[in-house]
Amino acid sequence: MAKDWHNSEVSDVMKRLGVGKDGLSDDEVRVRVKQYGKNKLVAKKPTSFLILLARQFKSPLMLVLIFAAAASIAVGEGGDAIVIFLAIGVNTFVGFLQEWKAERAAEALQSYENPRAMVRRDGEVVDIDARNVVPGDIVLLAAGSRVVADVRLVESIDLLVDEALLTGESLPVAKKIVPLKDSFSLGDRVNMAFLGTMVVGGRGEGVVVATGKNTELGDIVQLVTETRDEVTPLQGQLKHFSLQLGFLFLVVVVAMFGVGLLRGVPIYDMVAIAIALAVASIPEGLIVALTVVLAIGMQRMLKLNALTRRLVAAETLGSVSIVCTDKTGTLTRGVMSVVQVVTPKHNLEMHSTLPDDVEEMLLLGALNNDAHISKDRRLGYPTELALIDAAIEVGIDVGSVRKSMARIGEVPFTSASKFMITTHRRDGEDLLVVKGAPERVLEMCEMDEGARQQAWETAERMMQQGLRVLAIATDSGSSFDLDEPVQGARYVGLVGLKDPLRESVKGTVKQLVSAGIRLVLITGDHPDTAKSIATNAGIDVGDHGIVTGKDLDDMSDGELQSRIALISVFARVNPRHKVRIVQAWKGRDEVVAMVGDGVNDAAAMKVADIGVALGSGTDVAQQTSDMVLLDNNLSTIVSAVREGRIIFDNIRKVIVYLLADSFSEIILIGGAIALGLPLPLLAVQILWINLVTDGFPHLALTMEPGEGDVMSYPPRKKSEPVVSGEMKMLIFLIGIVTDIGLLLLFWVLIGREYDIAHLRTIMFSALAIDSLFYVYAVKSLRHSIFRTKLFQNKWLNIAVVAGILLQLSAIYAPPLQELFSTVSLQFYDWIILIVLSLIKLVVIEVSKEGVMLFKRKRYVASN
Repeated sequence: MAKDWHNSEVSDVMKRLGVGKDGLSDDEVRVRVKQYGKNKLVAKKPTSFLILLARQFKSPLMLVLIFAAAASIAVGEGGDAIVIFLAIGVNTFVGFLQEWKAERAAEALQSYENPRAMVRRDGEVVDIDARNVVPGDIVLLAAGSRVVADVRLVESIDLLVDEALLTGESLPVAKKIVPLKDSFSLGDRVNMAFLGTMVVGGRGEGVVVATGKNTELGDIVQLVTETRDEVTPLQGQLKHFSLQLGFLFLVVVVAMFGVGLLRGVPIYDMVAIAIALAVASIPEGLIVALTVVLAIGMQRMLKLNALTRRLVAAETLGSVSIVCTDKTGTLTRGVMSVVQVVTPKHNLEMHSTLPDDVEEMLLLGALNNDAHISKDRRLGYPTELALIDAAIEVGIDVGSVRKSMARIGEVPFTSASKFMITTHRRDGEDLLVVKGAPERVLEMCEMDEGARQQAWETAERMMQQGLRVLAIATDSGSSFDLDEPVQGARYVGLVGLKDPLRESVKGTVKQLVSAGIRLVLITGDHPDTAKSIATNAGIDVGDHGIVTGKDLDDMSDGELQSRIALISVFARVNPRHKVRIVQAWKGRDEVVAMVGDGVNDAAAMKVADIGVALGSGTDVAQQTSDMVLLDNNLSTIVSAVREGRIIFDNIRKVIVYLLADSFSEIILIGGAIALGLPLPLLAVQILWINLVTDGFPHLALTMEPGEGDVMSYPPRKKSEPVVSGEMKMLIFLIGIVTDIGLLLLFWVLIGREYDIAHLRTIMFSALAIDSLFYVYAVKSLRHSIFRTKLFQNKWLNIAVVAGILLQLSAIYAPPLQELFSTVSLQFYDWIILIVLSLIKLVVIEVSKEGVMLFKRKRYVASN
């Protein structure tokens, strides 16, 4: 339907909709119900149980494990198959639970539809089901009612509408009926009222121009419903990594199978070897370890008041490079407050101890006031609630004052008059109080023109700083005729109000910048307000200034993407603009977080890499989000980013540890086949090392507390692989050093005619002890063990001891000896294994220290 209703005269709107002042007839309503449908929002169907379950098997790692399990069954290795299926089952169960996230955002939007509506039909006002409202209906609006459709106002008597749901604007909007002669943003369409917004004052009438999915709220439903959940950077990287690992598995198995056949190894034996290679090449514990490290990160973040709703989102925040945020409730407190007070004698910031003339002004502001505050309720307009808060802050007992100076007369505030007058009885005389727009109140005061001009210039400066300014005047006498204009009142002063910045915001912005993260302000507020907030928060507005929603409409997506790096503040934007802004940043390979609290933020939160909602936000925002800030404090994001980076560091440590283990096993088996030696390890022994002996240490790595310099590095790019070049070097170094020693030992012991079971037990134990020692080498990927607190992680120390005890049980416990085909080792066997493992650890760390030193020198030289 048309979106230009705000540009048209009321008469033209009525004509276009084919309706008169008496409203639609019943026959016309029936026709329009068939034409436009019911006035309700359409929700997306939830993802089915089976589809969610099937998704768990899309990973190449899972497919390789399934293949290995099937091959194990085919050759009669039931024990191997059971262990592999156990790993598959754990991953499937955990993944399914984490993805069982109902698509409730669109459902929550339904709660903003009012079940009843007052409409005029056939000249009579009737109460109907809001779902039966159709375009052309004349709807009656009153304080306390929710708007049931998008309407063009035809009557407004001091009508005030809270549109924060759609625009994020913290103050109610005074509505008018005059046509607007330009293409205004949603927040400036003062002659319109929109579905889901709340009438907070006055009354009015409007003709319905759009219902259901065709409304502005319907557009947001469509955006939220149609916007696809994109994979996070980690998910994308892990998918790519899985494909690489799966390809490597195929290459290794095919190559070794071919070598074995060329050497005359029987096909049945080669199938067993292929299974061993498959088991060795796939780090079975990786999938479970990823889940554990993310879950631990979620718990840590929860203690910091950041509730993570999606498991993988716990890490995503650590890679964020752009934080897009709304203003209200995030950068600001979300509550109007008195921040500046001006009298003829003083110009002060608001605080608890103020001069008498300022206290008098705040007392008068509490008297000329219809708001009420109790222990559990706050009723009234935001500006009036702020005046009462200020009076209470300086010690005024508002309740007692109102009783002792009871109100005896009033002239209510209207959008036309822009002031409110009240009269009170005080000590046998009447007290008159005026509160309102400075230009109206000042003309009622008795003061010389110089003082009047000075007061007005002060008010203008305050407004230029983004403050909402009220003037207060008073008079006293025997009685007042409120039907007569006020003249000769005493000017008391000015009050400056705003939704103030949170105290922690400036520090938060600095911390984000130092971590290489850019903060972008996206708000539905007026550009002047946005500029004031950005400047005070420390956000650099830049040479290109503030871009409005109208400016965005004039830009193509390509132009926006090319210019967006120069823009830090966007004002007067609607939900579609927010989505375009987030997409433009993502198009520049940035990882984007969108922080918001309203329905108007939901679509952008969904399209962002991570959506962050406030704890006080709407149900829609919270259900669409990946993370909720329970304390509504943007500074919590800094702590969450740090935890996210620690999570990713720990994921990389686990990957290095497990892949180094797998690489060592592959080279050991492959080297033995290439050299014509017997198989040094059995598949079941490899599984034991991967899942049991190394199981506790790699899980303990998920508990690493984080390195001190984790916030001194810039965010990683989306294109950066999960396994970096340095990690590959370390995996290769660990594998080569380990396997040179093991293959040499295997070759020497074969020459001494060791029994094959004894040989395999030594190799089995050597590989296990190696992995339990070099786990300390991967405690830090940026520093060697000579520069780290080696035993800081108590869980790792316990895990290593547990791993040693489990390995001993596999060698000396009779039931396990039979299962793993092991024999008891002698004391001198252990001496050889431990000395060899320590030598390899030292070689690995000396090599790593040399590489890191070279990198640091190169970094210093390049900077």
